[in-house]
Amino acid sequence: MKKNVYLFSFLAMSLFTFCDNNDDTSNDNQAKENNIEINSDVTSLNKRLDLTNSGVITITNASTSKLLKSTQATTDLPLVQIAEINPPTDSNGRTLQANHVAVNGNYAYVAYTMRGDVYSGAIDVIDVSDPYKPKLITSALIANTDITSLTYSNGNLIIAGATDIDKDATLTNPSIVINMQLSSGLLTDKYTINNLEGKVTTDVAANSSSYFAVTGDAGNLYKISSSSKAIAGKAQLADLRSVAVSGDKIVTLSGTKGVNIYNESSLALQKSFTTSTDVSGAKRTMDFDGTKLLVSEGYNGLGVYDINSGSKLQTIGLTTAGEDNVTNAVSVNDGYAFVANGAAGLNVYQSGSQLSLVGTVGITGSSNYVKSSGNYIYVASGKGGLKIIKMEKPNTTFANCSNYGTYNQGQNLILNSNEVKSYSGSTAISSVIVNSGGILTHCGSISIQNTLILNSGGTFNMRGTLAQGKYQQQNPTELIINSNATLQIEGSVVIWGDLRLNSGAKINFIGNDSSITIYGKVTKNSGVTITGNYKDTENKLK
Repeated sequence: MKKNVYLFSFLAMSLFTFCDNNDDTSNDNQAKENNIEINSDVTSLNKRLDLTNSGVITITNASTSKLLKSTQATTDLPLVQIAEINPPTDSNGRTLQANHVAVNGNYAYVAYTMRGDVYSGAIDVIDVSDPYKPKLITSALIANTDITSLTYSNGNLIIAGATDIDKDATLTNPSIVINMQLSSGLLTDKYTINNLEGKVTTDVAANSSSYFAVTGDAGNLYKISSSSKAIAGKAQLADLRSVAVSGDKIVTLSGTKGVNIYNESSLALQKSFTTSTDVSGAKRTMDFDGTKLLVSEGYNGLGVYDINSGSKLQTIGLTTAGEDNVTNAVSVNDGYAFVANGAAGLNVYQSGSQLSLVGTVGITGSSNYVKSSGNYIYVASGKGGLKIIKMEKPNTTFANCSNYGTYNQGQNLILNSNEVKSYSGSTAISSVIVNSGGILTHCGSISIQNTLILNSGGTFNMRGTLAQGKYQQQNPTELIINSNATLQIEGSVVIWGDLRLNSGAKINFIGNDSSITIYGKVTKNSGVTITGNYKDTENKLK
């Protein structure tokens, strides 16, 4: 049957199918027989990892078309794109599309689907425990099934999807939810499937004892027991797009019926309020910022609501709405809201009484979904795969830097001869030049998109993290240390471009835990001095 028939129409059913594949003797071959093909060959999987667009990225203010500068460290957000993961192809060679991400600790779980009438999906598991070297450690192709959403819960992966019932006579409806048991965070062939009423399960969420699923069209909210895997409750509501859990509240988003809030235990409706009516069948998400509910509202942008009263607090429209410029998703993390606006890109807002625009992140491709957790931002870009962006947060261990001010001198920092400057916090700038006898000290996190030059006798004391340059550009970015200039490192340095050490250049590593990663070419002339204990991750300084 055709997928487009299932996505936007509904036929009421009273039968729920419950399938359990939890045989301890099962293995990858059995998983393949059950339409799940698990690949744990790290070498072959990581051929999909792409560094082409990696390196320091900027945040641009769309209203002024200028790179942002800030007078406060709290509004500076140094960002580095550390990798892209190209999407997998299914067993028939068709390229899948990234559409959702869930995170647990150092593992990111990425959902893939197939656009059009054919059902086909996949799940990737990405390990980001090494901050600048993510690894794709396992992947599962799931035949005849789109994976539309997923979430982690108590050692299990809760997976929303739609399956081709013409290929599975045991199922009565395309809409399914899968509870997959993980092994040390990795995918397995041990899972339970609930067949739900509807044509597609659009979203899932979970708490400690239950998980929740919503289906589109005429639509239902389901409560499912984590222990028995049985459906424990159900509430009907049309055109459901998203579900989220906040304490004892289950919050749903409908494209036509707005926000509805249910009691977690009984699924009794507690409150509802309207949002803008959305186009049919489009993916949307919500997230919480304290007592605020942030709702992606398609062509109408982002809506901010008081979750207790339902009153609308703020509307953030798109500069140019229409076609592929559409607010698809929102994710809140550490005082920032990240908003995926399709072809209009990824916008960043700072939390407060009102969300204030920081700017648009300088990445390529469409932003179809965003999830931020820990120090990372994950952006799903359909056939463009997944982008992994690291937020360079300042290290708080440097107590003797507490008297240094935050940087507020614009995008190009130039220290004149014998000038001394010291800064702390988070700093994102375009370039740095330290001239003869100048001394620059920075404690915290600093990203420099273009050139860093230490001229003769200049010193840069770097305590914390430094990310500099772009990966393998036609005109490479450079970090240049000239004669008798010194780079002192206490922390972590990542150079995405080239490093040039001219005659008499000095690098001094302080402490026992410092490291340097250099992706480009190293030119080391005579009389270069490198001292201290350090880890050279790419073995470029030897």
